[in-house]
Amino acid sequence: MARILLSTFGSSGDLNPFLAVGLGLRARGHEVTFAVERNFQQPVNVLGFPVALLTGDAETTLMHRAESLVSRATPLASLRILMNEVILPALRPKVEELRAASVEADVLVSSAQQLAASFVADLTHIPWASIALSPVLVPSPHLEPQPTPVPIPRALQPLANRVSWAMGMAAVRQLWDVPVNKVRTEYGLPPLRDVAQTGNLSRQLTAMAVSPAYTPRPPDWPAWVYQTGFCFWDAPDSWNEPPELTAFLAGDRPVVALSSGSMADKVGGAFDPMYRAGIEAIRRAGARALVIGAPPEALPHPLPDDVFAAGFAPFSRVYPRCAAAIHHGGMGTVAQSLRAGIPALVVPWGVDQFFAGAQLARVGAGRWLRRPAFTVERGAREVAALLNDISYRKRAQSISEQIAAEDGVANFIALLDKLLAQSSR
Repeated sequence: MARILLSTFGSSGDLNPFLAVGLGLRARGHEVTFAVERNFQQPVNVLGFPVALLTGDAETTLMHRAESLVSRATPLASLRILMNEVILPALRPKVEELRAASVEADVLVSSAQQLAASFVADLTHIPWASIALSPVLVPSPHLEPQPTPVPIPRALQPLANRVSWAMGMAAVRQLWDVPVNKVRTEYGLPPLRDVAQTGNLSRQLTAMAVSPAYTPRPPDWPAWVYQTGFCFWDAPDSWNEPPELTAFLAGDRPVVALSSGSMADKVGGAFDPMYRAGIEAIRRAGARALVIGAPPEALPHPLPDDVFAAGFAPFSRVYPRCAAAIHHGGMGTVAQSLRAGIPALVVPWGVDQFFAGAQLARVGAGRWLRRPAFTVERGAREVAALLNDISYRKRAQSISEQIAAEDGVANFIALLDKLLAQSSR
């Protein structure tokens, strides 16, 4: 039995894969502790895991900048806000807190965005593993980091990808590498390169928790990056499906689920336009709308009979009974839609969500729209395409069958066991 410290931060989409891993590790007899910010304490404690609290609260901080994040709708804008207002102010105390929490641990497992982890691994030499939730964290000319406004000929795509990666990473280095390396200098540590991508990933073991059915492993990824498949958890034992929701999902007209991430009900009216346009677009396409996580102000009053609003509903429980979904392109939501075998329309607002939507379109299991283009009229056409073109459903179901044959949690634990065995020699 090993003592394992898991650490991540962000929204529930960042926490859920770690809860899946924690439950899997505990089932195998390991002693698991979480080092997380206060907003994660309750869901972690409910599952019976002890918590070492870290400074910061990403959700609360981002609440005050949600309008800016959504309105700019570019990855660089969201990365700048994430670094300057979420990560950097809490980095120094978080390094000390995570170092203290790791004293009794045999191995540290962190998310790619938990920048304190690389500090602690370098300072203490504790065995360290990373879990990456998005393919764009490991650059490759075989991956298009951001979708282009116009299609690029296939022969030119690798070159275009290289140029896009080079330009994007140069900009991100200024945003992330410079301030993080200033703090590393204070600790007497050497600088890191590409902190927002591979710089904060463990060279001992990094698990890319993404299904190869969604993003096949590029041949040039480093040997220390292992693709495990998705790690699924999203349904608390305390959640019981309301009878009204069951009845709605059992209706005779198709249901399209609509959501915009776990932060949507915490950020005022930032996502209201998307919910309002989405509801009407679904209705115009001849379907019924299951709205998940929307603030009350974003909903029509009274609710039409063909609209059902739920403050929370696990995607793993409701998506299999939906015909399609509209969502923001968070990787956890993408994974759940693919697992359920339903096509999706992605309307991204930042970070890796543009890649997620474009990649879903590339594999034929969905479509995507930039947020300013998501009007009622355009949304209705996109939803109708997902519902009426059977190829989207067939492709999503094919990917679902491949995902069903994978076990991302078990694959990661097997790799972690090897790391532990090597470290104990």
